Formats: sequence, C-alpha cells, structure tokens
Amino acid sequence: MYIEGKRAVNGEGEYISDLPDLPGTLYMAIYRSPIPHGIIRKVNFDEVKSHGGIGIGPNELSKIIVNPFPTTVDAPIKYYPFAKDKIRFVGEPIGIVLANDPYKAIDLLDYVEIDYQELPAVSNIDEALKGEVLVHEEVKSNIAMKRNMKFGNPRSADVIISEKFKFSRHSAMPLEPYGLLVRMNEEMEVWANIQGPMLQVYFLSRALNLPINNIKLYSPRDIGGSFGTKYSLYPYITLAAASSKLTGRPIRWTETRTEDFLASSAGGERRGTVEIMANKEGKISGISYTFYEDIGAYVRPPEPGALFRVQGNLNGAYNIPYIEANYVLVLTNKSPTGLNRGYGGPPFYFALETAIDKLADELGIDPLEIRLKNLIRLQDFKDGFYQTPSGGLYPEQDYEKVVSAIKDEYIYWKEESKKRKNLGVGIAVLVEPSGTNLGYVDLALENRKNPHSSSGDYATISVNPDGSISVFINGTNEGLGHETTIAEYISKELGIDESLIKVENRVDTTKPWNLASGSYSSRFAPIVMSAVVKGVNELKEKMTKLAKKYLETENVKFKNGVFYDENDERKNVSIKKLASAFHWNPNAFGDSESLTVTSYFYSPYLKPADGDKINSSLGYSIQAHLAVVEIDQTTEEIKIIKYVISHDAGKILNKKLAESQLYGGLMHGIALTLYEELKYENGIPQTLTFDSYETPTLSEALGMDVEFIHFETQSQYLPSGAYGLGEGPIMGAPASIANAVSRIIAKRITELPIR
Repeated sequence: MYIEGKRAVNGEGEYISDLPDLPGTLYMAIYRSPIPHGIIRKVNFDEVKSHGGIGIGPNELSKIIVNPFPTTVDAPIKYYPFAKDKIRFVGEPIGIVLANDPYKAIDLLDYVEIDYQELPAVSNIDEALKGEVLVHEEVKSNIAMKRNMKFGNPRSADVIISEKFKFSRHSAMPLEPYGLLVRMNEEMEVWANIQGPMLQVYFLSRALNLPINNIKLYSPRDIGGSFGTKYSLYPYITLAAASSKLTGRPIRWTETRTEDFLASSAGGERRGTVEIMANKEGKISGISYTFYEDIGAYVRPPEPGALFRVQGNLNGAYNIPYIEANYVLVLTNKSPTGLNRGYGGPPFYFALETAIDKLADELGIDPLEIRLKNLIRLQDFKDGFYQTPSGGLYPEQDYEKVVSAIKDEYIYWKEESKKRKNLGVGIAVLVEPSGTNLGYVDLALENRKNPHSSSGDYATISVNPDGSISVFINGTNEGLGHETTIAEYISKELGIDESLIKVENRVDTTKPWNLASGSYSSRFAPIVMSAVVKGVNELKEKMTKLAKKYLETENVKFKNGVFYDENDERKNVSIKKLASAFHWNPNAFGDSESLTVTSYFYSPYLKPADGDKINSSLGYSIQAHLAVVEIDQTTEEIKIIKYVISHDAGKILNKKLAESQLYGGLMHGIALTLYEELKYENGIPQTLTFDSYETPTLSEALGMDVEFIHFETQSQYLPSGAYGLGEGPIMGAPASIANAVSRIIAKRITELPIR
C-alpha cells in the first residue's frame, strides 16, 4: 500500500496552508528590491501605516537579526536575509509589510517609498572577473573563493583534448512554494515546509542570537515537493521571527509563484573547461577541470557545496590516476543559489561526459568502447572499496556488467541512425553519490578551524500496548514514499500487518535530531533506512529478553510476529500479547527493557576532509544512460524516442517507488537539457512565468519509451544495504541527450539548454 499516495488521493494531506492560524496572526509581505545594485538612502513606511498596515525596515530588523548567517568561505562576505545598506539583487528583501489580511499586505507594498542610488550591475561571469564593479567592496574583487587541487601524479599523454561547457541557471520549481508560520517571544516556534531540520536551526540560532533549545521547528506532515529548494527557507523564517518579535504577534507568509521565480533557491550557472589526457588507444591518464560558478550576490550556506558535493567522485566511473580541479566562485548581482536536485551533479557530469565523447571522436573510438575501456574493474576494488584519487570510497560493484547491459540497444540504434539522418544515439556513465558527508563544505576554506563530518540520523520506534508500531523520523515528506518503505520493511521484519504501523516523517526538533537530519542528497536509503534497520534489530533484542521472562525459557526464537521456545513451539507469545503484558504489568518482567528505541546510525567511513581529499558521500552507485533522440526536419523539435537507464543502487527497497524516482529524475533532466533556464539581462530577471521558463508538460513524455535495467549488489557496510538512486537520472540525462543531438548535427553541444 502506498501510504502517501492514498493520503493524497483522498485529499487527506497536511500541507503548510492547512495548519490553522495562531491567535492574532499577521500576514507578511516582503518589499523586494526592484533593481539589481544600489545604495539604500531611505525607506519610508508612512503611507503603509496610514492605510492600516505595519512597516518594518532595515533599521528595525537589525535590532533583532544581530548576526549574519555563518560563512562557508574565507572572503569577508556578510549575508543577512535583508539588504542593510546596499541592494545586491532584484528581489532582495528590503522591508516587511504586515496586515490582518494576506491580500491587503501585498497591496500595501505599493505604498512603500524607497530612495536609492542605482549602481551598475555585475550581470555575468565575464563582468565579474573584470572587477570594474564590485558586488562586495570589502572582498576587493568579485571572486569569493578560488581553489586549486591536485590528486595523484600527472603522466605523459599522446593526446589532450579540451572541451568548454556552460550549464545555465535553473530552479526545481516544486508544486508548493515556501510557507511558514512563526511565533517568537523568549523562544521561537516555527511551522514551515522546510527541508530539514538539518542546519536550519543552527543558522536561525546564530542570526537571532538564540540558544538552540529555545527554537522549536516543525513541519506539516506533507510538503508539496522540494528537490532541495526548501532548504533555503531559513532567511525568510528569520525575517518572520524578527517581525514577530517586534510586533508581539505570530507571523504567516506564503511565497507567491512570482517570488519563487524571482528569488527562490536556484541552481547556479556554471561554465568552464574539461581537459582529458589519454594515450592513442583511449586510456585516460588524467583529467583537469576548471569550473566558474556564478553563485549570485551572496554565498548562501551550504554554497559553494554545489562544487564540492561530487569531490569524492571527480573521476566519475573511470580508473583515472590523476585529477586537477580549479574552482572559482564568482559573485554577480543575481539572487543567491542553493540546492537543486542532483546538487552539483548535473553540471559536473554534463562537462565530463560530453568531454569523454569528444575524446572518442578525436581518437576515432566508439563512445561506448572508450567508456568500457576506462571503467573501474572488479580487480580495482580492494577490501570491498575503490579509493578514488580525491578521497571517495566506491563500494564494490560490477561497473562493466551494468554498462554493458545497454550495449545491445546501443548497437541497434546506432545502426538505425545510419539509415535515419535525423536520429542520434548518446550515452553517459556516472557514479551517483548518496548520503552526503557535510564535511565537504570545508573544502571551500583555506583556513579550517574545526573538522566536520555530520551525516548520521535517528529513528525512534515504539511498540504500543496493542502491538501496533509507531515510528518517527525527523525529516520531511516530499512525496518520495519514505513512510511506505519504512512500514513495508517493519511489517516484513516483525510479521505485523502494515495497517498496524504508523510512520511519521516530519520535522519536530523537540524530538531527537542532529545537524544532518532531513531529506536531501539521497540520504534516505543509506542513512535513514540504516537507522531504521538498526532500530528494528534493537527492538527485537529487547522483546526477546522480555519473551524469555514471559515464556520462562532462555531458548527463544522469533518468526512471523511470534516468539517461541525452540524446544517446544507450543510455548509462544505474539508481539501483541507480549507488548500488552509488559505495558500493563512491567513489574512481572523485573529489570526489564523498554519497548521504545531511538536508534542512531553513523558510518565510520565518513570522516572530515584530509587536506583536499574527502569521502564526500556514504554511498556511490553506478548508472549507464542511453538516449535515442530524433530531430524533426521541419520544426527542428527535439524528441526523445527511447531512453534506457541501467543501474546498480545496492538493494532495491521498493521497486515501484524506485522506478517512480527514476522516471521523475529523468523528466527533470530532460527539462534542464531542452527547456529550463532562468535568464537575466543586465541583472534583471527575464523569467517570471512558466511560459517563459518553458517547463515541459505531459505531452513531451508521450511516445517516449523508457526502460530500466536493475542490478542489485547489496551493500556490505550499510545495514539497509541500499544506496540512493533518485538523483542519478538528472545527472546523466543532460550529457546523454546532448551527446545524441551532437551526433545528428555533427557539432558538439556544449551549452544547455539546447536551443
């Protein structure tokens, strides 16, 4: 049974707007900058007040928001959730308007008066690098971070190819925009559709100078999608908290879709160069990356994580002895960037896998053959792992088997493309990271004060007096089927009907959580489910001890929900009866165990960075993508007629849900490749509607034949046995589709979206 699906179909979901107002709630509207760059001279709310509203400007906000958010780079950049003295992007909050009605609050924005001195805008990476105009004068340039890293020893090469690329700014556009309800007195209570709790409570604590135990953060049971964007809700929570403190009233805010386009968390524009060194036979000896990342006007934590999330897998799926990485973080007068699905993976693999294709062309080697030639082999794994040059620990999998699984389809469609000149075949191979090690953010710093490696999580499981099971996970439900997966697993392990298992997957910081808790970076399968598996095993041990006392024997076994004496199976007790006996009369069990466990899982394989090396994720799984593309000769419309994904993500916890994630990730990848781009001109956003953003619809999916080839190599070091898989398709689709189109037009596609 698909628990989340049933709730949605029956209209029983609980979203942020379903939560009732608190007594005295005021509605918040945000006065945002209409210009990309300027000096604030004066903000006047007199007309707002005369029309029955409340206006709060930078001076008042500064009394409550006393500190900038923690920085992730060495550059002296102070990021507040509002413009203090200077405007740095269109959409930057300048002031707050409050009213008793949400529509009135929005209408009253027209009465805000602002006097500002406009400055020239830094519109793109080229302008930023010139440094003629500075986004932050105190940095003395528009480069927020510049790092050069080398791993291994360079070797001689017969050929060196260089490929430039550009990956455009984009957004995940979840169905539901941001929403929150905040009440702040001596302590702060927050209800928000936030993707967390993760680091958000820490950020709020620092900005508002509040102890963490004075912050209570909750989410509704459901949030309408996120794909990473709702991680960046904390600046707006901070603004609402300050407004609540200043007025003594609860504050509610719901983001409009225009605001979402304007200033929600966007995936950054990246451009750069990939150089590949190889011999004449196509064996790669080294790769050099140069990445310029446009992160907008501020380094919003966890940025520049998009550059470093793939640090442990910079070699992709290939056995490459030498890697060089040059990272340049560039400031422009655009909204700050942040998490989007695949976080860093789509631009990285677009750059790598299109360059691999160019190398194949240069050497006259088939694109599939050159990949098979360079894959990590089973003999390259030692003691169950392959150590990458940059510090990653790949678990042992048969990469050659997974990639070779697309070979027959590839050969068939390659032959077809010889007959049909408007048909092209493209491939991409990738290693998908899952279960992020937050320590990778340290790589942006030259001067590191404290080591970090947060990546564990809790699962709380209780057996109730009637034998039913309650489970709590401190995260968010974005519709990924986590509740269903947990219920299915516990039902199977404990022999209890799924209807008797209730799983809550929501944020509640009054219950166990840590800095890594939440749903992001495909961490559910390797980390959260591992905590659940540990918890179920701990619960079995506790109940076994109780059963020994109840049955008065030491020889107790468990099967299908029943504990029994292995010498006499007629002596048995069900979980339901044992739980009831314990809850009603614990005295009968003496020095007994409780029937609640809070299990914590953290892997010893996740450690802080060692220099610039880090195992940046707990899991890495192999994927091979095949895209068959047709271009209409009249309209030049690009149509994907066949798409194949072969993969090994360890143990598949629920095949239907896994395939739904693969489908979703694929469509997301197609959207990035062919349609979606957040455009700017002179610092002014040009994309404020879905029409201009060109998001694909169902019609683009009709007629596309999608095939998944599943392999399972269960992890030996994860209790769950499983790695993530929902982000791999968005990482592989841009490169495979671009490579297919390149075959048709006989010209390399190096920029997305394809126009």
